[in-house]
Amino acid sequence: MKKRWTMIIAGVLLMAMLAAGCTGNVSGQTGPLRILLSDDNDEATAIGDFESITVTIDQIGFQKAGESGGWIVPEDYVSWTGNLLDLIGTNSSVIWDGYIEAGLYNKAFLWVGNVTGILTPEAGGGEANIWAPSGKFQITMSDVPFTVTEGGGIVDFVFDITVIKSGESGQYLIVPQIAESGPDQDYREVDEDEDGEIEMKGTIVTMADSIWTVAVGDEEWSVNVTDAEIEGTPALGLKVEIEGIVGEGNVILASEVEVKGGEGDVEDED
Repeated sequence: MKKRWTMIIAGVLLMAMLAAGCTGNVSGQTGPLRILLSDDNDEATAIGDFESITVTIDQIGFQKAGESGGWIVPEDYVSWTGNLLDLIGTNSSVIWDGYIEAGLYNKAFLWVGNVTGILTPEAGGGEANIWAPSGKFQITMSDVPFTVTEGGGIVDFVFDITVIKSGESGQYLIVPQIAESGPDQDYREVDEDEDGEIEMKGTIVTMADSIWTVAVGDEEWSVNVTDAEIEGTPALGLKVEIEGIVGEGNVILASEVEVKGGEGDVEDED
């Protein structure tokens, strides 16, 4: 009953926003934004109690900073459904890729349509009592807002969530992890195609000629940049976004590398 009322309340809130004209039909300057969903696997979470947690995200929305800031709800968003156990750690899935009005944003919302969790035999088995409070995930980024710029680089915003157990009630909640969310988080896309293509964001740890070591969360990847198109000036400690394919020995054969920070970074120039 609680989950049904949560979904009803979330639906009413979303309808009210749409009725107020807060849609993706914006005029003027726009910039690219991607929203990725990930799941925290800290020891304090209850993710280990589950064999699967299937979540449906019905809609997403953003609020611009400032007194005149309005809501942006992309009209081209398509409902996303996936298993959170596929998104543990830095594993992430792109749930939206599009353009929104350029500017400074300080809030992001994800509306949850449904949550179904199956417990492991050790945790009791069967379907769990799991839900998202208020039927949505909200992140307020007062201290770390993000900026979308016209003609600028793509902003990859990672929305990290986690699972907690509510005392001894047997209930589980899925809630956002603000500290692990934002535009500067490491990620590795799990939406790979049959050709083994991969995209990720991490930090350069070592550079030996054309072979780099890139840390993505707790993992380290060897990256061969011999044939890569490199945008920006790479250096130890800088963030990089990498596109390529996974070759023999799990070495990434990079095709495109974008340095996020330092000399030559397009976004910094913007």
